[in-house]
Amino acid sequence: MKELSLKASCLCGGIQLKTNGLHRNIQNCHCIQCMKTHGNYAAYTNVEEQNIKFIKSTTLKWFRSSKKAKRGFCRRCGASIFFKIIGAKNISIAAGMFSKTIKLKTIANIFVKGRMDYYKLDNRIPKFKRNSKGVN
Repeated sequence: MKELSLKASCLCGGIQLKTNGLHRNIQNCHCIQCMKTHGNYAAYTNVEEQNIKFIKSTTLKWFRSSKKAKRGFCRRCGASIFFKIIGAKNISIAAGMFSKTIKLKTIANIFVKGRMDYYKLDNRIPKFKRNSKGVN
């Protein structure tokens, strides 16, 4: 976990936000939902939702992707930005939404049994069949 202050936005700028506080290092998720949402595996950091301040959110739309979670995206440009477990205090933010060097590193590949066969995982990064509970 790193204490950071970052800016993020979608491709069209309809969603703009600032994050403050502790950010989890990046985890690459290879689950089928991330594959379908992003067109590839997804790279996410995670912050407490209270540490997000929206500058602009007029195009933010939520999709309930399962009984346990929802995903936030821009209804104008289609950028997939958030993953949130219903009732959790933290929210995951797609790492590619940030505006500058974020000083976080990739620390895990999760849900790797859903991985497609056209790419290889870096064996130096820990991999998990499901989530990586406790890895920060």
